[in-house]
Parts: sequence; C-alpha cells; structure tokens
Amino acid sequence: MKKFSRKTEETEVEVVLGEELKVDTGIAFLDHMLKTLSRHSGIKLRVKAKGDLEHHVIEDVAIALGKALAGVDKKGLERFGDAIVPMDDAVAICGLDFSGRGVLVVEGTFGDGEMREEDFLHFLDTLCRNAGLNVYLSVKGSNSHHKMEAAVKAVAISLKKALTKNGNDYRSAKGVLD
Repeated sequence: MKKFSRKTEETEVEVVLGEELKVDTGIAFLDHMLKTLSRHSGIKLRVKAKGDLEHHVIEDVAIALGKALAGVDKKGLERFGDAIVPMDDAVAICGLDFSGRGVLVVEGTFGDGEMREEDFLHFLDTLCRNAGLNVYLSVKGSNSHHKMEAAVKAVAISLKKALTKNGNDYRSAKGVLD
C-alpha cells in the first residue's frame, strides 16, 4: 500500500494505492476518470480531495497520485506498456515507460466537455511528471468525453502492463530506474 497526502492553503488531498476503490474529489468527471484509471490499471485507488477551486483540486490530485505511484518499487517491473483503446467515435493510442522521467507528449485535441481540455491535459502532465511516467498519447474522435475516457483507459492499460512483475532486475541498461 502506497499513500501520499498533500495539504495546502488551497486543497487537502489523500491518495492511497492498493486498499480499495473509493473516490471523492467533489468533481464528478474527475471521479469518473479516476475510477476508470483504477479499474483498467488494476490499481485499487482511494482518493479523497477537497479544495477552493476545481483547477487546484485537479492539479493536486494529480500531484498526490503521481507521488504515490512514484513510490512503487520498480525492481522487476516490466516497465513498458502500450494500448489502443477505441470508444464509440474516439480512439486513443498510448505508449508508456515507467522510467522515472516524467514526460507527456500528446497528439490530437480533446476539446472542452465535462472537463476543460486545459485542465485535463494539466492533470495528465502533472501526473506524468510526479509519477515519473514517460507517456506518448495520440487521440482522435469527435466527442470530448469519449476522447478523454479513451485516453485514460489507454494510459491505465499501459500502466497495468508496465507494473507487471517480470523478474528481479531493473529493466534498464543502467541497472537502475529513477
């Protein structure tokens, strides 16, 4: 079980990995995306968050979730994962490296739906930087909700593959992962 708490003057967030699936951020679409991430990655995710502004909650949940994931022991992990996820009119393609070097590259646009595109991309970028995930994501489609959900599912499935135990060594020519 990995846990990370963050308390600022703007937000209060607690993330626990590996205990139960229970999410309450006060933002319905964010809750939906976090539950989707949990179900498709196989990571039981408990998130409790509250804050002054929606943007601050989204950002700080991503920071806390990223820090919790960064605490996972990478020794023996597959490290890499990928997925192609269609969802109605949308499709998302993801390649992920749990290298410890957080980078997000996105091709395509999401548009504003239940969550503003700016906040959605900021969530993904902040998660990647704090978790140390190198993620390449391509998305196509016309419905914002479907594109965002397909993207989260693709990241989740890729993460599940990357977290698969496959030996006792670090998957790195350096012999370590950041």
